[in-house]
Amino acid sequence: MPLPPDFAAECLYTPDQWYVTDLLELDPEGGRVLGRVDTTRIGALVDAQVERPGHPRHVPGAVMVQITGTLGNLHAVYILGLRPSQGWAGFGTHIRTAKFPSMGVIGPPVDVELRASRVRRVRGRHFVEYAFRYEQEGREIYVAEHAAIWFDGSVSPTG
Repeated sequence: MPLPPDFAAECLYTPDQWYVTDLLELDPEGGRVLGRVDTTRIGALVDAQVERPGHPRHVPGAVMVQITGTLGNLHAVYILGLRPSQGWAGFGTHIRTAKFPSMGVIGPPVDVELRASRVRRVRGRHFVEYAFRYEQEGREIYVAEHAAIWFDGSVSPTG
């Protein structure tokens, strides 16, 4: 299914930078978001790749990290209820681990998963730890642990 129609008003990025083309599942009880990426629609970073022997066009690591932001934004809005349209802002704070066990190729879709492994609320801020797993044709292509903070956007993130 497509992403929710109001996501454009809630996302902290424009649609051309979401990369997640379909929402497969929102699981509030499990703190999970499952999505799908159409690798034929990634755009500029793939278009800029120079193909050479041994260096085919592939899913760039930068895109995989950007997808974590989209998944985190979906989690914040539709599971935690933290809507940027109501003043919430969020930033990634840590990439604790990141592994690319296999190269993602252009063509087949990539199924992407976010699982919130820990959510804490401290002084009105939400600290979230995430586990990410991306799979293409049965192969893991990205496995990572990241962290982010969500807070009232009228308050400085450094204050």
